[in-house]
Amino acid sequence: MIPFPLDESPSFWVYRAHTQEINLFRKTLLAAGYDLTPEQCGVLVRLRGIQGINQSQLGKRLYKDRHSITRILDCLGERGYIERRPDETDRRVFRIFLTENGGDLANKLAPLIARHQDRVFSGLAEEEILSMRRTLEQMLRNIEGNG
Repeated sequence: MIPFPLDESPSFWVYRAHTQEINLFRKTLLAAGYDLTPEQCGVLVRLRGIQGINQSQLGKRLYKDRHSITRILDCLGERGYIERRPDETDRRVFRIFLTENGGDLANKLAPLIARHQDRVFSGLAEEEILSMRRTLEQMLRNIEGNG
């Protein structure tokens, strides 16, 4: 296989698209009056459906290392959006819950995220989006050694 020059590499284009999409979403959040990072926003919205998950499990679901998820949760906790409660069977483990304010905020963020995704994927047919996802899933399997 002949290597691609960097600026022609599909991996470079995936990286570039991801970086610019995250930057755009940060600007979208700020323009809407939310002083949150895209990562914090993702945690809040993800927690809506998995209240009571432990910190380690949440980090795995979001592909965040232990230090990153701790930093995000600390910030959200300081702002009163989440609370950590000790696990009933293992006091070393904390379960993560949205507070009422956090739940309200997550509900407000969901349509903002939907509009952002509509903007990012504008001009792409549903089949193109599905094909891109299948391609990226195969790349991840290759990288993770399951391909």
